[in-house]
Amino acid sequence: MTPPAPTRGTAAGRAYLNLRHLAQRDRRDSLEYFTLYALEGFLTRLAASQYAEDFALKGGVLMAAFAARRPTRDIDLAASGFPNDISDVERRIRSIVSYDNGDGLVFDPATVSGAAIRDEATYAGVRVQMAATLATARIRLHADVNFGDPIWPAPATADLPLLLGGHLRLRGYPDHMVLAEKIVTAVDRGDQNTRWRDFVDIAAITASRRILGTDLHHAIDTVAAYRAVVPQPLADILDGYPLLAQSRWRAWRRKQRLEDSTPERFADLLDACIAFADPALQGAASGLTWEPEQQAWRPPTR
Repeated sequence: MTPPAPTRGTAAGRAYLNLRHLAQRDRRDSLEYFTLYALEGFLTRLAASQYAEDFALKGGVLMAAFAARRPTRDIDLAASGFPNDISDVERRIRSIVSYDNGDGLVFDPATVSGAAIRDEATYAGVRVQMAATLATARIRLHADVNFGDPIWPAPATADLPLLLGGHLRLRGYPDHMVLAEKIVTAVDRGDQNTRWRDFVDIAAITASRRILGTDLHHAIDTVAAYRAVVPQPLADILDGYPLLAQSRWRAWRRKQRLEDSTPERFADLLDACIAFADPALQGAASGLTWEPEQQAWRPPTR
């Protein structure tokens, strides 16, 4: 039997129709926005739960806090204060999604299923699959819960704008740690890197945020030591990389529909990232402040 079409008479129907209209306006796939809405719904429930202090948001969803929302189908969370145990993580997630906050989403706790995330044979965390419905839309999403990653400075309150208006406040990675992880990843992967979104994210964050060079240098050293990576200038590691990367960058940029918000030439994006990252990687940014309007490191004003 075909389910009835969504109407504005229910919270689920209103959200469904508003999201579909938003997707049409932005020329995006409706399922992409349904999924983002479900991710937001999960985080709203997390923030209201007894487990709010046990997790810190990182990854693609957090980019909305930097006015740089991008398509994603998963949530990245750093966990602390409880064991790296699949059944324990599942229990917490089931409790979180059981809460009804009136947004029209219905999560099915029975679909919550965890599996080990393994990074180079190390048990790094738990990937949790789950399902939700919004009117007639069926949505699958997952949360990656990571344990042991260092966070410096400590998690801060992030203010996330929501798709349909309003804001969500919850614990998230501080600016310096978000940038440090992406910069160290770029150093570690070198010219084998295809994580284009990391370069896009670095450019997006540094376009709007003032960054303290001393704190960024400390955060980079913290991540690099944990990952056993030796910090080196990106200009040296990625010399000649733009020529190798341009065709793949162009294809990814088109697929993600980012033609209007990212440079056509990968070299231009990389130059912007290098101008920000290399002084911090070399320690030359300590005592300086990144000024987004000038796109440069500057001495603090008195």
